[in-house]
Amino acid sequence: MLSQATLETTHTTTVGGQHLHYRTAGTGSPLVLLHGYGTSSYVWQRVLPYLARQHQVFMVDLPGHGHSRLTDAWKLREVAPLLARWLQQMNLPPVILMGQSMGGAIAIHLTAYAPEMVKRLILVDSAGMPLHAQLPELAARSLRSALQLGNGGYPLALLRDTLKPRPRLWWQSAREMVYSDFRKEVAMIMVPTLIIWGERDVMLPISLGYTLSRAIPHATFVTMERCGHRPMLAQPAAFSQIVLDFLAR
Repeated sequence: MLSQATLETTHTTTVGGQHLHYRTAGTGSPLVLLHGYGTSSYVWQRVLPYLARQHQVFMVDLPGHGHSRLTDAWKLREVAPLLARWLQQMNLPPVILMGQSMGGAIAIHLTAYAPEMVKRLILVDSAGMPLHAQLPELAARSLRSALQLGNGGYPLALLRDTLKPRPRLWWQSAREMVYSDFRKEVAMIMVPTLIIWGERDVMLPISLGYTLSRAIPHATFVTMERCGHRPMLAQPAAFSQIVLDFLAR
């Protein structure tokens, strides 16, 4: 059983009028983690004890999620510029940026928007390429994914955040995801990139992962057996080892 390297600290700040909540743990080069649609930073909780041993980990609640309030309409393309301002405000050196699902699309956008702020990129079952699916189909996929074996279930704190009644956020962010297309930004990525995909992902099928890996020059593509859309919850030790091996190269 692993013990966490250091205690977590909780922070809140205001960036461009937007309330932002984040947690930090560990020491070392900064590693910023972005969660997916409808969840919170607690989606990373099971990998934190591994990653915080070697990195200062920043776990962000995206606007409207977790403990970060939503002050305006939720716009997917407004999140990366907001996070760039936050990183600048934090005066951090270039970070390692890891995003899962919707957080992956935001990570792609941020890397293209402010390349000087990102030194390595890790995408986990990531959005970003056209989904070619309408909202009812994506909703059905999301439900199947939530119930799917191989997703690792939900830690209690994550379940609490996911079940918060936020109909405006869910509706606005879901519509934004349906029409999201970051192919232009994907083509701009030049930093070393790792793509991790659960082979059994029913939310964003692995075919999207192969398409994404072909679009990013020199990307490393790793698949995880018996995993669905959230491999960091299903197999945290194996997932963390893949990440740390990539960062050690």
